[in-house]
Amino acid sequence: MKNKYIYIVFLFLFIGSINAQSKMIADTTHFKLVNYVTEDGGSIEASFFKASKKRVVIFAHGAVFNKESWYFMAKKLQKKGISSLSIDFRGYGNSKKGSTNKRSLDILGAIHFLKEKGFNEISIVGGSMGGAAVLNALNTNTDKTITKVVLLAPAGGEGITSTSIKKLFVVSKNERLFTRVNKIYNESSNPKKLKIFSGTSHAQNMFKSEHREALMSLIINFLDTPE
Repeated sequence: MKNKYIYIVFLFLFIGSINAQSKMIADTTHFKLVNYVTEDGGSIEASFFKASKKRVVIFAHGAVFNKESWYFMAKKLQKKGISSLSIDFRGYGNSKKGSTNKRSLDILGAIHFLKEKGFNEISIVGGSMGGAAVLNALNTNTDKTITKVVLLAPAGGEGITSTSIKKLFVVSKNERLFTRVNKIYNESSNPKKLKIFSGTSHAQNMFKSEHREALMSLIINFLDTPE
């Protein structure tokens, strides 16, 4: 009886493992891994979710996340006909830094990579560390192909001065970076919008809060609205 019980438990775990592996294999059908080189010699690995040949979104993760943390959003956009590129910053996953520690170069490299593919409407979504990298990249080189930017509690940087970029700032009312985010928002030029959610969740952690569905809808609707 005991051996039969052990066998059943083992079989259950084995089937569960196979199902999990199957889901992982199936998940890769949504994207392909790509690499691009930054201007300082860095090598960045990213996941490219192909859909539209015109519109694309760059996803930039926070310090405790990685490119996989954005897959759920990338797949939702893919269904709406919007391509996306979810990057691993230098030092994350298989990405390697170049001669500097500037993560902004990873963003600029992603923009160049997508322009080479023929995209002319590029949006960027960045959370915390990723948001700061986006701000630093845009203040270095504001490319005319950048149409929209979504920043979830950027952990530093200066306001976006471009008047051609539509901007959406998102922050929790009681989180530690609220004052800084509000300052960056005030420094940014129109068109811009600030969405404040209740609670203390920081950046991508808001997707783990009660605001998950509202936040997803907010971002997707913002990105999907025609120019």
